Amino acid sequence: MPSNDLQLSLAGWSLQSLFRAKELPLSIYDFPRFTRDTFGITAVELNNIFFDSTRPTDLDRLRKAADDAGVAMLNIAVDEHGDLSNPNRAAREIAFANYARWIPVAAYLGIPAIRANSGGTAASDEDSADCCIDSFRRLADVGQKHGVCILIENHWGLSFSPDFIVRLIKAVRLTHGDAAIGALADWGNWPDEIDRYDALQKVLPYAAAVHAKVNDIDENLHHPRFDHRRCVELTRAAGYRGYLGIEFESKTVEPVEGIRRGVRLLSGLIT
Repeated sequence: MPSNDLQLSLAGWSLQSLFRAKELPLSIYDFPRFTRDTFGITAVELNNIFFDSTRPTDLDRLRKAADDAGVAMLNIAVDEHGDLSNPNRAAREIAFANYARWIPVAAYLGIPAIRANSGGTAASDEDSADCCIDSFRRLADVGQKHGVCILIENHWGLSFSPDFIVRLIKAVRLTHGDAAIGALADWGNWPDEIDRYDALQKVLPYAAAVHAKVNDIDENLHHPRFDHRRCVELTRAAGYRGYLGIEFESKTVEPVEGIRRGVRLLSGLIT
């Protein structure tokens, strides 16, 4: 297996406590250089909730900051924007408009994808599923106009089901083509009642991006919940070649140390 088929990137959520710090918060404009200088990583995922504004002058500043740091911006993870599966049409329209406005922002920045959330709940009915598929088709309409792919992550709600993720992607690709939508396969977001590795095997063949969760790794690089080596193997076996986006969260380990542990662990597994 070639040593460069997988590379590491950093999901901005990993530094959410720094972005939200009351004193000297991390600026989105400093994020690319901070990532490169602190972790040796040269690709990042942005989060809409950490943007100061989307005015062209500020977007120009962000793009220049990334270019100057030599850091690629891979996608924008969009959160807190409503329920794309809500059977109430008015509520769903608000959610669609909120998500859709980030597509031209991504295009302006030269970012190839945004991640939208499915909405709904694990117990959502068939109407909600149909509404979600319709919403993602409409996002794909906008995405195709701007050359931006729409990503669906296993990230709560309907997307907790790997079968629904596959169903949604197939439905949108049927009408919009394969480049319009892909999975953002997260190794760690599956609920306990779902077999993580079976779920990943279903979703990874459609992956356009991957989140490598590194929560709770101890100082000896042991993880209590799942096997990172197996996740790497499944990712490669599915044919994915690209970035593994380190995503870290912990209440006991500060983020810089936690991310560094993730870098050490994953670097040893992908080389």
